[in-house]
Amino acid sequence: MEKYMGLWFILLTIFFIQANIAGVGFCSELHYEYVIVNSYPHDQKAFTQGFTFHNGFIYEGTGLYGQSSLRQVSLLDGIVLKQIDLPGEYFGEGITILNDSIYQLTWQEERGFVYELDSLVKLEEFYYSLEGWGLTTDGDLLIMSNGSHHLIFIDPITYKEKYKIEVLGESGFVVRLNELEYIKGQIFAN
Repeated sequence: MEKYMGLWFILLTIFFIQANIAGVGFCSELHYEYVIVNSYPHDQKAFTQGFTFHNGFIYEGTGLYGQSSLRQVSLLDGIVLKQIDLPGEYFGEGITILNDSIYQLTWQEERGFVYELDSLVKLEEFYYSLEGWGLTTDGDLLIMSNGSHHLIFIDPITYKEKYKIEVLGESGFVVRLNELEYIKGQIFAN
C-alpha cells in the first residue's frame, strides 16, 4: 500500500479531516506536495464515484443512471477484469472493502449493496435514510458521507448508525465530503 500512496494523491484532491469521537472533527486544510511516479490507463467513459486499491487491483464504483457498476480493474493496463452492473434505477456511489466484502452506496435510492470480494457476487442489500456519497472503513465500522458536514459511523452487520461526527474547518462546517479514505487513523476526502 505504501508504494501506491502517490497514486492516491494523483487521483484524489484531498484535504485532511481530523475526526475525534467527541462529535466534532476539526478540518485543517493542509497542502501536500507530491511527485507523479507513474500514470495508468483508465476507461474514460467510467463515471468514477468510488475507488479503492486492494491486493494489486483497483476496485471502482461508477455512477450515472443506467451506467452504474462495480468493477475490478487491472492497475497496469486498465482492463476491466470483472464487472457487475447495477439496475438502471440506481446511481452508484462510494465503495469500500471490509474483511472479504465490498460495500457500495447508491446516491438517492437509500440502498447499499454488499458483494463478495473475489467474485463480485452480490451477497445482500441494506438500507439507509440519507443520500449516499462517500464510503470508507476504519477496519471495524463503515464510515459514510451524505453530502452534509457529517461523517456517519455504521455497524457493518446491522447497518445501524453507531454515531456521527461533524467536520469543522477554519471557515465553518465542511460540506459535500466525498470519496472518503481512511489511512493510518486519518480520514481523507475530496
